[in-house]
Amino acid sequence: MASKDKRKMGMYIHVPFCIKKCGYCDFFSVPIVSSDMLERYTACAVAEIKQQRAELPDVEIATIYIGGGTPSLLTGSQLEQIIQSVQQEFMVKGDVEITIEANPATLDKTKILDIINAGVNRISLGVQSFSDDDLKVLTRIHSARKALDVIEFMHASRLKNFNIDLIYGVPGQSIDRWMESLKTAVECKPEHISTYLLQLEDNTPMGTSVASGKVFLLNEDTEYLMYNRTIDFLRENGFEHYEISNFCRPGFACRHNLIYWQAEEYIGIGPGAVSFVNRCRFVNEPLIKEYLVSIEAGRERPIKVLEKMSRADLASDAIILGLRLCQGIDLEHFKNRFNIDIIKQYGRNIAPCLERGLLECENGHLKLTKEGYFLSNEVLCRFIT
Repeated sequence: MASKDKRKMGMYIHVPFCIKKCGYCDFFSVPIVSSDMLERYTACAVAEIKQQRAELPDVEIATIYIGGGTPSLLTGSQLEQIIQSVQQEFMVKGDVEITIEANPATLDKTKILDIINAGVNRISLGVQSFSDDDLKVLTRIHSARKALDVIEFMHASRLKNFNIDLIYGVPGQSIDRWMESLKTAVECKPEHISTYLLQLEDNTPMGTSVASGKVFLLNEDTEYLMYNRTIDFLRENGFEHYEISNFCRPGFACRHNLIYWQAEEYIGIGPGAVSFVNRCRFVNEPLIKEYLVSIEAGRERPIKVLEKMSRADLASDAIILGLRLCQGIDLEHFKNRFNIDIIKQYGRNIAPCLERGLLECENGHLKLTKEGYFLSNEVLCRFIT
């Protein structure tokens, strides 16, 4: 079958192991207890990729994203096995973007070269802050100096594309300290910067501390100022603001994440990974032991269906995701895709947001305003079916 006839999807591979879980993190991960566990996981991920290939024979993989957890705990050989299995089982685009998330504490010169030699061409580095005070609050296991050293190693390795993840709204963080961290990130010359507001789930250690009054989050006005100064500063320094929390040099938007925001299909590999295929969103159950035992016995991994979506659900989902992009939603393209005129169908939902200056229509696109970015949840919830 010719490539043009195949369904293009992204592939997300979840590596659910960490040296130590951070106090704010709600992603599925468990402490790594032995290198044998990584070897077992690698073999099972390869086996699941083969399973998924049998279920989806008409798919071409456009992007591969290896997240976690801390996927940089994998050895270069283990990464290579996983990436090669995708390339052997599926048709893969020649210019495929292959990203790995990495904790600075797990990287050195040799490991970075091993990662690149395994086939990775984009690293997303979980720096979170260039302030040791912030890192201590976030219970990160690396120092600011370690992060800077790793970035120097990446430049020396001639890696052309890397992202720096940062978090603002950290308890005790001042606006000046946040801007200093952001300034340092720009000086590191990445092609991409992600800036996330600290948001806590109740089941996290930090969430529990906030709920009990032991730790206090910043007030919303301070968070708002931090966000607006972030947008202005990064734009002034040549970064395009292309998604609510993401900024890039021209041509370096994260292609994998664009698949999510454009409501396209994707495959999830590994326990805790979510897939979106054939109008169905489902998750590989976040159960390490059950996953490994099932795959090793030749059975399918345990999954849980999250939602089976009607065409109306798909359209609503596409609006909620598409409005996260700064260019917004192309109204004509949306109408051709879903046979829905957004302005007519969702007029009552949109009108209050237009009046408040949170949404705007411009050049055939419906999009959030700068004011609307920070209050996006208030806007997006209006489109939940």
